[in-house]
Amino acid sequence: MKNLVIISNDKLYFDKDRVFAEFNDTINIIEGLSKSNYLNFISRKSKKRGNHKALIKNMVKIKISEIKNFDFKNKKIFMISITPFNFLMLIIINIFHKNITGFVLLRSDGFKEYFLKYGFLSKKLYSIFFNKILNKLKPIVVSDSLQNIKPFSYLKIHPSEITPIWKKNIKKPNLSKARLLYVGRIKKEKGIFSLIKLIDDFSIDYNLSIVGGIKTLTNNNKIKFIDETSNIKKIIQFYDNNNIFILPSYTEGSPKVILESLSRLRPVIVFDEIMHVKKKLKGIFVTKRNGKTLQKTIIYILKNYKKIQIEMKNNIIPTKKNFQERLITIVNEY
Repeated sequence: MKNLVIISNDKLYFDKDRVFAEFNDTINIIEGLSKSNYLNFISRKSKKRGNHKALIKNMVKIKISEIKNFDFKNKKIFMISITPFNFLMLIIINIFHKNITGFVLLRSDGFKEYFLKYGFLSKKLYSIFFNKILNKLKPIVVSDSLQNIKPFSYLKIHPSEITPIWKKNIKKPNLSKARLLYVGRIKKEKGIFSLIKLIDDFSIDYNLSIVGGIKTLTNNNKIKFIDETSNIKKIIQFYDNNNIFILPSYTEGSPKVILESLSRLRPVIVFDEIMHVKKKLKGIFVTKRNGKTLQKTIIYILKNYKKIQIEMKNNIIPTKKNFQERLITIVNEY
């Protein structure tokens, strides 16, 4: 059994043999790694249980004050994303312990994300984090399109939370009008503010459901805000109740929501900033970020819906099991 030290910027709550987190993708990673590894955690602390949990039999929570005297010999680091907190933890570890090795999982393009959130200077700061961390840890990437990743220097993985339930009892869509769906965080870099502006001038009949927290962003009565949920059956119902999923993000690595929508045979629209997410998957349409082009794409999908769904049935969609098995292979063999 391998001995890993997980460094996570996400706030984690520990209760005996369970770990709770706000985000399911973090729990998915932890759960996968726990299947053949002893886990030691360095993370931000949560005061309450998140909506997602993993059962872990072999684990230790390391306080920052304990890093100096903790035995890092024969242990590998597994860093989940590059953040200021994670960078600082690695620096502290390196002060007291030399020759550390391990992995850093890059779930998105941090250069683009930091620039969109905070501007040019933050991108420079991220560059410092990036270079220092990759000098110590081997990158695991979710996409070949991430900036400044040298060819043949990284390992590739396909994140997924798709389980058999996603393929069961797929509902027939209501095509009487455009029923649009967005599932995700209400953040600038996610492009949701841009999407709301684009659809204001639509001449077609439509509704847009935004799942990700109740926010009053517009007076448009065609837009419905729905609080986020961790209930998979409810999330599946969101896809089934709509006919087109839109991911308006400016930057993405390998978004799980695309796999969810394709699993429910709902076509996906993305803008050309993240055209790389299309890969070889059927049912994903790339359009320019303007209202007329977006509306034209929606009309095309609704008119050709049955044909598109037939093509989508040929997609080979990675599953949660595929993802976790690949994660374990990487950690155990490299």
